[in-house]
Amino acid sequence: MQDCALDKGLLDEIMDVARVMSADGKPADYIPELALTPPELFALSCAPAGGETVETGDTERFFTMQSISKTLALAFAVEHFGAANVFRHVGMEPSADSFNSLMRIEMTSSKPSNPFMNAGAIAACSLIHTAYRESSAERLFGFFTEITGRDDGFDEKVCASEKRSADRNRALAYFMKSVGLLHGDVESILDFYFKLCSIRCTSGGLAQLGAMFASGGVSPVSGRRLIKRETAHIVVGLMSTCGLYNGSGEFAVRVGLPGKSGVSGGILAVVPGRMGIGVFSPALDAKGNSLAGMKALELLSDRLNLRGF
Repeated sequence: MQDCALDKGLLDEIMDVARVMSADGKPADYIPELALTPPELFALSCAPAGGETVETGDTERFFTMQSISKTLALAFAVEHFGAANVFRHVGMEPSADSFNSLMRIEMTSSKPSNPFMNAGAIAACSLIHTAYRESSAERLFGFFTEITGRDDGFDEKVCASEKRSADRNRALAYFMKSVGLLHGDVESILDFYFKLCSIRCTSGGLAQLGAMFASGGVSPVSGRRLIKRETAHIVVGLMSTCGLYNGSGEFAVRVGLPGKSGVSGGILAVVPGRMGIGVFSPALDAKGNSLAGMKALELLSDRLNLRGF
């Protein structure tokens, strides 16, 4: 296959095809504030390493990172506490369970399968919160700002909505506490976790985050090294196997790139050594992944011959 050129014309074509998929899904409704998002929104951004971002659609529209922020938490934890310490608290294995499942922990009382499941992310947040307490959220916000060069804060309405509808996550956290898998005050750790999920971003911000991982830890904005190359490899490796939960296998076949989704409709994808990609479309499939976002990344991967890059 001959590679196409990455330009706005190509992204416009992909948008026109992909956004039709939104009709088959709907925004997440178990977080009431997310259910208010117009399902027809769509944005696609590509940030080549060392190049200008190319994008199309509703690229000025803010949304919350949700589970995509788990890549930030993992990178931050590995950088500050070391990989060996982090993976004493959480595993690095794929799971066929849904993202908010507590079944496997309840059956085995073992550590969470990976840091992208809700239980695993809460365990990583516990590790960070134990060290930094009330400043934990500000440190993660600052980390994202270093990557993108802009401070967009977090969405207080979405955060409050998550807290009000968080029975499942509270069940996960308190169960983990009861079997010795979580340390510290559960409600404080969950407050940090909800703020992390509520970080505001755009598709361009996601693309810059992807570009940082694609370059092995170098900020696409400042050119400064923000994380070690080994840390970036850990995050990207887990994105390849666990980034779309029980939809990770389908994503690997259809798109063939490391990815991480969030239930607000965002998907982060990484082309190692080449670029980061951010896509946003809030209508989700049954597994909590953006329908139009998945289709857009599949088309982009095909047109630019990215699969297995």
